[in-house]
Amino acid sequence: MKVLFDPDIPEDLKEDLLKTIEEEKIGEICKQCGSDTLYVALINNLLDVKCYECGYSYLEIELSEE
Repeated sequence: MKVLFDPDIPEDLKEDLLKTIEEEKIGEICKQCGSDTLYVALINNLLDVKCYECGYSYLEIELSEE
């Protein structure tokens, strides 16, 4: 799947996020709508990995504060 990132997500997190998404074996297309694009949104301290087209959420990752 293609992955688009929220512009507020730091560059140094993106590679780790791509590895995590791959490890979760989400697949090549959305289970709900067939889209091939994911969007990673940053909401407060939560990363939400969801389908870009229909918004189906696959994974939520809580960021720890350093």
